[in-house]
Amino acid sequence: MVGDIITFVPYIQTNHTTPRIATQATQYEPNDTVSITIDGQLSGDNDWVGVYRVEDNNDWGNVIAWNWVANGSTQLDNIRQDMPSGEYEIRLFFHNEYGENATVRARYRFTVENFGRDFGTEGPYLNQVQSVKTSEDGKVNNAIYYVEGVDNLPTIIFMSGWKSNLDSYDGFLTYIASLGYCVIAKQERGKCFTPSVYNQELTDRLNMVHNTYHANITKLGIIGHSSGGGTVHYLMNYLKGNNIAGNTNSVVMSLDGWFPFGTTEVMLNRFDTPTLLMQFGGIDGINHDGIHPDWDDYAGEPYHHYQDPKINLAIFKSLTQINVDKEYIVLEANNDHSYFTGDYDSLIPKIDFLAPIDEFLDHTLGAGAPMNLINQYNDVITNDLVSEYKYYCHTAGFDFCDLDMLVFP
Repeated sequence: MVGDIITFVPYIQTNHTTPRIATQATQYEPNDTVSITIDGQLSGDNDWVGVYRVEDNNDWGNVIAWNWVANGSTQLDNIRQDMPSGEYEIRLFFHNEYGENATVRARYRFTVENFGRDFGTEGPYLNQVQSVKTSEDGKVNNAIYYVEGVDNLPTIIFMSGWKSNLDSYDGFLTYIASLGYCVIAKQERGKCFTPSVYNQELTDRLNMVHNTYHANITKLGIIGHSSGGGTVHYLMNYLKGNNIAGNTNSVVMSLDGWFPFGTTEVMLNRFDTPTLLMQFGGIDGINHDGIHPDWDDYAGEPYHHYQDPKINLAIFKSLTQINVDKEYIVLEANNDHSYFTGDYDSLIPKIDFLAPIDEFLDHTLGAGAPMNLINQYNDVITNDLVSEYKYYCHTAGFDFCDLDMLVFP
């Protein structure tokens, strides 16, 4: 058109090589490890990222956590300071620069918040817990408790008391899953005396929860009650020793456990997995005379010291690996052997039982926070070793009836 002035602007390609970083979550808790993604052009010469409080300068003394970086994703697992609630940012530097004259090449903000859930209280995933159960002879004998919509959660194997119905543990298993774990629950029906019968079955079920529910089986806990508590050391030793599941972040818990089936003193001496032993019935434990019930192989016959504390005291004493976390917790005398069975509503007020378990799991499989548990081993040994040590062995002829390793000097 006459009179129009047409200006030709040369095409300039936009530069997409400027590095960009972002945290994989916008909000973290104080003990979380921060993960980032990074893309764009880096220098390739000692590039690194650090976490700083928003208000702090680039001095090395202000670094919360850091790591070297390349394109892709990484965790800032070189932790130098605590990360309390507040506003933070990731800063990218080239050429190992830091301090007043360092140039921040990219930055990204995130927040840290302490949600303040006390140990032993309602888990954050309670409303997402689902379960799948199978029954035999009118009893639930296998169950999976998982968190719907959440992947890569650590795995817990739960071994029940002898001939128990897993439904009697429903509240406890729901609670454990609500903390953020995928739970494999197995009913003990007399097989505890030879725990190797569970080797292949548990291997198959671990693979199943990994493939079906996307559970993380390298982070593994094994919790057992009563005779099920007697299997935890053998089973963890087998699963870790054969590279089936578990790693250095694993944990075992024996809740008022009975004899350590399938173990030897040498195995316990070499056992390197954090262990929580919980004794019911106060300092003296569940020590009483009684009559074997109708379902027992020895129905009508008397027994003595059915849950003798000396068994678990001997286990605790035999865990001699240097620096292995181990705790011995005692519940009050009025907490009987079935204290934590029942539905969720009846369980949740029992903070004395739930809090140590929650804290120990968080320490080993969760955020890794330091523990404040009080080890009561010495209190129990002072009270109990003066009493007579007697032990009733259900199945004569099995190696576990050789109690030499359990006799205190």
